[in-house]
Amino acid sequence: MRRTTITDVARLAGVSPATVSRALRGGTNVTPATAERVRRAADELSFTLSKNASALATGRAMRVRLLVSGTLKAWFNASVLQGAYGVLTPAGYDVIPSFILDRTELDRFFAHLPSDRNMDGLIVASFHFSQTLHDSLHGIPVVGVNSPSTDGFDASVSASNDTGIREAIGLLRSLGHRSIAFVGATPGSDRFFSTQMRSMCFPAAARDLGYDEGHQETIVMDPGTTATDNTFLAHAIAGRLLASPRHPTGLCVETDELAIPLLSELRRQGIRVPEDMSVIGFDDAPVAHAAGLTTIHQDPEDLGRRAALMLLPLLSSGTQDDPNSRDDQQDNRNDAEERHQTLDPTVTLRRTTSKAPRE
Repeated sequence: MRRTTITDVARLAGVSPATVSRALRGGTNVTPATAERVRRAADELSFTLSKNASALATGRAMRVRLLVSGTLKAWFNASVLQGAYGVLTPAGYDVIPSFILDRTELDRFFAHLPSDRNMDGLIVASFHFSQTLHDSLHGIPVVGVNSPSTDGFDASVSASNDTGIREAIGLLRSLGHRSIAFVGATPGSDRFFSTQMRSMCFPAAARDLGYDEGHQETIVMDPGTTATDNTFLAHAIAGRLLASPRHPTGLCVETDELAIPLLSELRRQGIRVPEDMSVIGFDDAPVAHAAGLTTIHQDPEDLGRRAALMLLPLLSSGTQDDPNSRDDQQDNRNDAEERHQTLDPTVTLRRTTSKAPRE
């Protein structure tokens, strides 16, 4: 069966192919009556305007790239993609994910952009960014998700690691735990900055909430080439915990993915959770619910949705204006608050926390 073409629609509607193109793209130089006649003809013939053809006519690719660290198998990445997809696809944009494993791949991605600018906007999740990288995009708007700073982004949205850690420590304090610890890994790549930020936030947050150096510690293990082997990592961390002279009874774990095998390892070594030791994860990934893990809740799908909503107006107007060019400084501050949002995570209570054991 022959495929319907724009010429067929034009013939049925009694207009030129160029008028069909303008009408289906929402052009303003077509009368409402003509536009309606073209739409009816297109519907009758089940015709949709090629996105490539529309891109040629409008100068837009109708594509947004999503740049994330790691792989699509990661819960956080898949959720951010789902959130962005739910906003951008109904608006007519394709969402193309690109997965970056290290800084070298990130630099290569931006090095190739001058010859491969097949996108209208960019969402960058969990990466260090810079004004230099932004400038290399020559006007393509960029929105950040869970990035360490707002540098180089036209807009951004993040969940506060510091607030999350403070929520976890505050819970342990309220339960009477006198000695606590943060446990995690120290990957060499800066793409894991979120977990690094959590370990960096912990000592000051613990001190602010009443734990001096004798009653808090940070245990981080270098996973080396076994970065994805959380079972091996949990075994090593459990050994450090049981040998610690501080005898922590409350744990903040960098991610749910590490907390769950750590639960198994602690129980294997005779430590009852939560009777002997309380454990709090971070992320509230689906596996946390199944394991009954108390954790710090963040919603990466909502982060992706918010980022896409921030990006949509920029796709029409380009990157944000230089705030220094505006006269009203109060408007500057208000605008910055709207463009760069920080969300506060919350505690989700389940079965791995309880009152501190009696000494």
